[in-house]
Amino acid sequence: MKKVLKRSLPLLLILVFFNSMVHSQEWNEISPVFQGLLSRLSQEGFEFHFLSRIFMDPRAEIIPERMILSFVSRETTELYQKFLTPESISLAKNFFRQNRMLLSKMENKFQVEMEIVVAILLVESRFGENIGKHRVIPTLASMALISSPENLQKNYQSLREGNPDLSYELVENLGKKRGEWAYRELKCFLRIIQDEKIDPLEVYGSYAGALGMAQFIPSSYLAYAINQKSFEHWLLEKEAAIFSIGNYLKSHGWKKNMTIEKKKQLLWYYNHSYPYVETILQLAKKIKQK
Repeated sequence: MKKVLKRSLPLLLILVFFNSMVHSQEWNEISPVFQGLLSRLSQEGFEFHFLSRIFMDPRAEIIPERMILSFVSRETTELYQKFLTPESISLAKNFFRQNRMLLSKMENKFQVEMEIVVAILLVESRFGENIGKHRVIPTLASMALISSPENLQKNYQSLREGNPDLSYELVENLGKKRGEWAYRELKCFLRIIQDEKIDPLEVYGSYAGALGMAQFIPSSYLAYAINQKSFEHWLLEKEAAIFSIGNYLKSHGWKKNMTIEKKKQLLWYYNHSYPYVETILQLAKKIKQK
């Protein structure tokens, strides 16, 4: 037994040396800005070769706009007015009529009103017409790096121009919160696509990495998506989107005949925006009207 181990040792060393060389070559081809991120992901169990194939690709370049911090919310009432126009309401009613049987099955299963799900699908993606134009991986990776010391300092200097009394601690706290959120979502997305056939860098989503007709962030997909086939199929499949939204709302406590205040609270989980919540409820009411 000892002689077999001795003869095998040189081969083992050669393999270790070869793998180390390959690892080193791949590492040198990865943008320095992503190296710390990949090191962290590797330590948390992702295979380096899987990560390097993605981040060596030119399509995975950093997106500077996603690394900018702002204390101004982009969620305004005006932003959602377009969903309450006669044209949008007509579009929603047509979708409701054309998919009533499917929506009815969802309602019976999850006890979520059909009009609510239709309203969400209109606002989130216009029924799949607009699922996002941003590559999900570089979007989330760039946001995950928002809390790097260099980026925080850059944001601090920029924000101080408009607010000289702004403290660095406030900028740092916001940056760390957003960076950690994006890092968690990036990990979830990598788990989603690591066993899928789809090209991971050809998956597009919102400016914050939300996915598909239902615009689920990756963690919500892992927790609540109803998916009978593949992730690629789920992205644009209306039945999957309808049932996934129903499952999401039910899992958060949705029941028929809840108070308006309770509905607002649960819709806020879907999108942390009060104008969004109000729009969904108004739109659902108009869809129900004949």
